[in-house]
Amino acid sequence: MVRVGLSKLEEKNYVKLSEESIIYIKDIVRKTGLLLDKKTKENIYRMSLGKKISIRFLRKLKRGLDIPETYINKNITLISSVKNTDIGINNPRLPFNFNSADGARILAAIMGDGELNNQIHVRYNNQNYYLISKVKQSVKNLFGEVDIKVYPRTDKTYQLHLPKIVGLCIVSLGLKPGAKIYTDNNIPSFMFKAKKEFKAVFIRQFFNDEGNVRQKDRRLQIKQSIVNKTKSRKAMKSYPEEYCPRVLKDIKIILQDFDIVSKITLGHIRGNKSDWELSIYGKDNLERFYENIGFNLDYKNRMLDRCIKSYKFPSAPRNRRIEFAVHNCMKIEEEYGFITRYLLANQCKRSLKTATYYMVDLRKKKMLKRISVGKYRLAI
Repeated sequence: MVRVGLSKLEEKNYVKLSEESIIYIKDIVRKTGLLLDKKTKENIYRMSLGKKISIRFLRKLKRGLDIPETYINKNITLISSVKNTDIGINNPRLPFNFNSADGARILAAIMGDGELNNQIHVRYNNQNYYLISKVKQSVKNLFGEVDIKVYPRTDKTYQLHLPKIVGLCIVSLGLKPGAKIYTDNNIPSFMFKAKKEFKAVFIRQFFNDEGNVRQKDRRLQIKQSIVNKTKSRKAMKSYPEEYCPRVLKDIKIILQDFDIVSKITLGHIRGNKSDWELSIYGKDNLERFYENIGFNLDYKNRMLDRCIKSYKFPSAPRNRRIEFAVHNCMKIEEEYGFITRYLLANQCKRSLKTATYYMVDLRKKKMLKRISVGKYRLAI
């Protein structure tokens, strides 16, 4: 499900209708001459006074009077989860289309530095007010005139509060409310089929919140914690994608759409909880992230740019060192008839020291045979 409209909202929520639609509905009731029970009459009277009615009753009217849902959606002026206050979404943009840049940003914000708590309230925390304002604007773009509150906190961060009705819409997409270490939510399935630009917005927002640019070892990193799915540390280290937080596994899949290779590893284990890391290594992968995704924070973009520029040579595929060396040796042998470390260094655009390591690895695996002093051929 991508669009959330009247048919997807819980029946116990409440709506107000426009004056024009109230007149239209009352006119249909009058013309049809339907016999109405006492409760229906009370609800129609309540509606005619401009008060809220339940979605359950509105659906009953829609079915009984054969009113198109598109007409109802256009004439709802308020949606709220409570009967006695007007806190909610005014002039809602029904149906709410989450398959959009704004939908991607909101979902990533909730799954990143935000939360969908047990009371189904949406909260988003950040120390950077610019990121708060971007999420706030996306909420308005997607939902309409939402009752949004932003509070400064004692830890020098800001917390954005959204009404419960927004949380109920998020739940309808499949996210479970509660602490993230327990809920272990997947990214909603429609995001995997979304436009590439929407996927980029999701990844960018998540890395805005959770991403670190580690200049020391030239990588991007995000961390997530979860309640352990097994007591075996060996199993977690050997099969990280089976036991890691689902959001990391999903992000790895989406990154592949940008030809970005990432790796998930186990961090610290703390009692019944464990920390997990997703890392992006290598100049090519970092360049693709920088060019196709990037950050909404200038300082993180600058740090990433410095990491990329610190590479003296193009990066070899991580964990595919042998394949990389063999591929280049084949090119050299085809052109020269033999392989030397000097030719390999030039072909790979690597230092002589690195080319020597490549040849040592190939000789250990008996993939090179010596034909004369310093000259070799592939033995495969």
